[in-house]
Amino acid sequence: MSTPFSEQLRAAAEPWWSGAVEHRFTVELGDDSLSDAVYIRYLLQDYAFIGTLADHVARTIAAAPDMAAKGVLSAFLAALTSAENDYFERSFAALEVTPETYRAPRLNPVAQLLAREMQDAQACGYADMIVVLACAEWVYLSWSKREAQKTPPQRFWLREWIDIHVLPEFEAFVAWLRGQLDGFAALDAAERERIEDRFRRMAWLEQAFFDVLMDD
Repeated sequence: MSTPFSEQLRAAAEPWWSGAVEHRFTVELGDDSLSDAVYIRYLLQDYAFIGTLADHVARTIAAAPDMAAKGVLSAFLAALTSAENDYFERSFAALEVTPETYRAPRLNPVAQLLAREMQDAQACGYADMIVVLACAEWVYLSWSKREAQKTPPQRFWLREWIDIHVLPEFEAFVAWLRGQLDGFAALDAAERERIEDRFRRMAWLEQAFFDVLMDD
């Protein structure tokens, strides 16, 4: 039985895939040993990026080939703009980060590269747009499932961030994204190569995003 295309993409994205999934940031988050200063930096960058991600998902919905795909993506967008947004606002309040600070942060260089990668994917079409989403969300599911096996962090902003990414609905969404990737195996060789390159770049960016937070 042949290896699913999604697994081929993941394997081709090494060592950056494992670098992101096994990153010290994710391990310390699950251990409840990550400093509040580092997590605040993370929250500020990730919250600034949520708007970019929401726009990307909306554009992917518009490009989706059928109503079934549009429905799955729309459900994810609804969660992104409601439950996740509420999590950020509660976390900022608990960490004493003012609205003036979190509503107008400056994206760091890696976050800027991620935004540009999404824009480039949007110019290429549905398959590339799905690749960006699939890599990012699959990375988060992978490390969150591992960290969820530990004693839950005492700080709710760490505990709930893991919980959000191991919800059955989120795992089902990632499985759907992987199914979309598997379908792209039918594309021609040039398109498959472009998709592989994009998945690899996204894995590198996910690792680099964590790197820059820990290096600041």
